[in-house]
Amino acid sequence: MSAELPPRLTRMSRGPSRMLGWGVPMGPLRLLRTRGRRSGLPRTTPVAVLKLDGRQWLVSPFGETHWAHNVRADGRAEIGRGRRMRRVRLTEIDDDRKQRIITAYRRKFGIVPFVRTAFTTASGEPAAPGADDRPVFLIETDA
Repeated sequence: MSAELPPRLTRMSRGPSRMLGWGVPMGPLRLLRTRGRRSGLPRTTPVAVLKLDGRQWLVSPFGETHWAHNVRADGRAEIGRGRRMRRVRLTEIDDDRKQRIITAYRRKFGIVPFVRTAFTTASGEPAAPGADDRPVFLIETDA
């Protein structure tokens, strides 16, 4: 089952999606274009790309989202903004690097509204650092 984003957050993501679609730089935010696992149609969502140890990573801050399921089904996607989209291969990791990547993601992007929302409890308190079980993907250039 896929996690549903809060309605307020879904509305908030429309602005960055439009701006990124026009090619406006927005820091670490990029558009992720996947192929729908059921429909086969292109699906686009804004994501924050983490650069760590010379590699690029994607973390699904809301856990089991539609884009994470689409990536698992296909393994290929496009990342970029405006007309500058590049084909990538996304490989899910579930080893000793995962927690370190999630921690770095929280530290670096905690000010981004959707990241801050994703990493807080219902009462607004920060989630426990060890309670993270979110999908993490390594971004590699698709040859």
